[in-house]
Amino acid sequence: MDAPSGHIEQFSHLAKAKAFLGREFLTWLWYTAETTPERIVLKVPGGPKQLEVNLWVDDRLVLEGTASMTHSNVMKGGDPSHSREAAASLATGKTVREMKLGVSVKGGGEFSAILSCDDLNPRGLKLPVPERADGDSEKAAPVMPLGERLRATESFLTVLDGLFLLFLEQRVDPTWESSALLAMREWIKKRQGGKDSDTLH
Repeated sequence: MDAPSGHIEQFSHLAKAKAFLGREFLTWLWYTAETTPERIVLKVPGGPKQLEVNLWVDDRLVLEGTASMTHSNVMKGGDPSHSREAAASLATGKTVREMKLGVSVKGGGEFSAILSCDDLNPRGLKLPVPERADGDSEKAAPVMPLGERLRATESFLTVLDGLFLLFLEQRVDPTWESSALLAMREWIKKRQGGKDSDTLH
């Protein structure tokens, strides 16, 4: 059965917007993960359902300037998003080129994936660990059936689209510069120890 034309147009718009706003979106994800202690409520694209999620930046973060000859800062292992190098990179006007995003979905488990600003297609997607069934060996890792893997992958993509829609709502709001953008600049300033920054425009 063919998908409704309205859904096709919506996904086409999302794809084009992601390619254009990738760096801003990933930087916004980092900011949102660090400054939102409570669960984030997301609207599911194309339906009335809502999801509640927590976010964190996992063990990979790549920051890069917009100039063609700008050096990239690649940080791996541990907690790179809270490192001095990450704060210094933001201070010099760099934004996120790539990050490993962790997501905990209420009632759906924990996911992680690497996102690149070029297309935001998740790589190395890690799905929730399934519960052991009665009789399973303690040594063998539980195996998720293919159908469940597909549903879990779809759930992560739905969360990603929901996060992007939330970002877009803030980005196109007339108060963007005086509210969300100002708050992000203050967040960057605090990470630098109070110094002003022109990272975000």
